[in-house]
Amino acid sequence: MTATQEALIDTLYHARRNGTRPAHIDPIPSDLDEALAVQLHVLQRFEAAGEQLGGWKIGLTSGKARNRMGKDIRPFGYVLQNRVFSSGATLPVTSIMNCHIEPELCLIVGSALHGQDVDREQAKAAVRAVAPAFEINEVRIQPDHGPLSLVADGLAQWGIVVGPEAPVRDGLVETTVTFSHNDQMVETKTPGTTMDDPYLSLSRLCHRLHSFGLGLEPGQPVITGSFCHHAVTQPGSYSADFSDVGAVSVRFR
Repeated sequence: MTATQEALIDTLYHARRNGTRPAHIDPIPSDLDEALAVQLHVLQRFEAAGEQLGGWKIGLTSGKARNRMGKDIRPFGYVLQNRVFSSGATLPVTSIMNCHIEPELCLIVGSALHGQDVDREQAKAAVRAVAPAFEINEVRIQPDHGPLSLVADGLAQWGIVVGPEAPVRDGLVETTVTFSHNDQMVETKTPGTTMDDPYLSLSRLCHRLHSFGLGLEPGQPVITGSFCHHAVTQPGSYSADFSDVGAVSVRFR
């Protein structure tokens, strides 16, 4: 690793730890594998400081972001254990830079899942439960830095809020979410073919993690794609009701 790469890792680590915008992104990663490697080095910095890996997110699986980096290319992001919250949590909106919230389905891993040959059915068999969830994003990287810089910074991940577990089932892309702010409906959405099948996404995550000597472990939550996207600019309450799965809520103060 070069001195400039180490400086980039240091910059991204401190920006994520402190909730600030990186002073500079130099050098910008040259390809997806390099960007993911930088991200994992940042995770190692957190682990060296006493933090623990909590779970994962799968990026670019739905809507306009899908296939942004090429057909079937899906980067990942890590979730720190101290940023995994239960439904009903209260979070400090003023401490989250450019805060955004996304209703997502969460797969709870039940048994270890490793390898580059894991297929959809094997991935599904390793899932213990499906849960309603929110991803909380902190947008630290400016768009003009490009998608690889966003990947290196963990895909803007700040934390997740996870609701009660529900049984594993098929047809998850036909789930309808009703997303509300302060008890007023903001949006209702059934993604259908505009979202990757979550179990297929989980198998792709296994393939990508395997290339870095990693895999999925029992108990880890994995969020699998945004149903919709909303900026959080002031205190308030949010809820999302997923048909046949359940509901999740969070309050910002």
